[in-house]
Amino acid sequence: MFAGRYLWWMLMGIGIFLFAALGLDHITWLTIRLSGCGDMAGACQPTLRLISGMLKTACVWTAIGVLFVATLLRLHTLSLLWFWGPVVAVWFVASTPILLFLAADAAALTQPATLAALPVAFLFLAAFVAYLMLVLEEGETLPLAAASVPLRLTLRLTAVYGALAGAAFMSQLSRIAGTLLDMPALAVVIALAQPYLQAVLTLGTGSMAPAYAVLAVFIAALAASLLPHAAPPPSRSTIMLRRSRR
Repeated sequence: MFAGRYLWWMLMGIGIFLFAALGLDHITWLTIRLSGCGDMAGACQPTLRLISGMLKTACVWTAIGVLFVATLLRLHTLSLLWFWGPVVAVWFVASTPILLFLAADAAALTQPATLAALPVAFLFLAAFVAYLMLVLEEGETLPLAAASVPLRLTLRLTAVYGALAGAAFMSQLSRIAGTLLDMPALAVVIALAQPYLQAVLTLGTGSMAPAYAVLAVFIAALAASLLPHAAPPPSRSTIMLRRSRR
């Protein structure tokens, strides 16, 4: 999936999410007003269950699915799926609770407390998705392939940190893992390991400052990878081919 098509699908997914978070509540109110079911106690419950329950939930999960699949296809096109695919999957899983919360109460997005409580994995994901929208393929040179080795290493290390932070600070992870895999013991292990992982990632401070510092390094590395890089030196076979043509 090329950059233009990826941008289109991401805008589609965001549009579906915004429609579910902002538009369906107004549609529910308008439907109740026009039907007049508010005059009878309990008469509006089927409408509320259909629009605010089933339809809204379906739209939110459809939007998340579109964003996730489009990102994986974009990574596949850029030949980055083998490393970045699992990392992005962890970011999406860790970001899903906040997306469901915002879909249920979109007004919370305007509150400073909500913005301050955004998961760090969601911020990593937003930065990387923005990068995938901006980066373009130039000939046979794929994004990040022309970057220097230290820059690629920095990106991978900070991305792994972001994935670990997403797993460590996701309070529902143990319950979700235990339910989906039907392994209560795994849920207990994850619940016991998360506090230790949080202590390691925050350097024992209990503050999110180290995570935000790593996020800043990650964003800076992504921005640096967008800068033009010197072309790699020609291989030995290319040099021999040029000499044979002479």
